[in-house]
Formats: sequence, C-alpha cells, structure tokens
Amino acid sequence: MRENTSGRNTHSAGYMLCIGSLARMLLAGEVEMTYQTCPLDKIMDNDNKWYAEKLFHQFRCTKCGTIYGMLCNTHTGGQIKINDKVFDPADYPDKKEDK
Repeated sequence: MRENTSGRNTHSAGYMLCIGSLARMLLAGEVEMTYQTCPLDKIMDNDNKWYAEKLFHQFRCTKCGTIYGMLCNTHTGGQIKINDKVFDPADYPDKKEDK
C-alpha cells in the first residue's frame, strides 16, 4: 500500500510559508516569540522530516500586544489564532510533552 503524502506536502508548504513570514517579522522586531515547541530552524531536517508530529509557536505583536498561536499537526493541518494569554506548560501539569 502506498502512503498518501499529498496532504503532508500541502501542510508542509503552508506551514513553512507561515514560518517564513514569522521569521521575517521576528527579525524586523514586529513580533517577539513567547513560546515554541522547537526552534524555527529545526522544524524540518535536511531529509525533510518534521521535528515532531505537532508543532506550536506562539508570538506577541510588539505594537499592540496581541498574542497569536500557530499550531501545525503534520498529518491534519493547522491554524493560526489569537490566544488569551502566553502559554505556560506549568498550567498543564498532567499533560506530557509531545515529541
């Protein structure tokens, strides 16, 4: 049976476009990173393998203070949305880290 990778390629391309935009905004000082499950330069390795199945990057606008969360599940896609507060893993003591 052949693995269907078409969805993964779509998710990969879309998320990497978002990561590129985020990196440019970070360099310009327009946003600051508040939480991340992996460094931006480690999201995919040289063999195009994901760092983890689920990726999360949270950042705050330096002008208005709005906090955004960017989530990607490498199998089902992702979303960007406004978050109420900065993520703190200590708020979820029973949740184990995904890797």
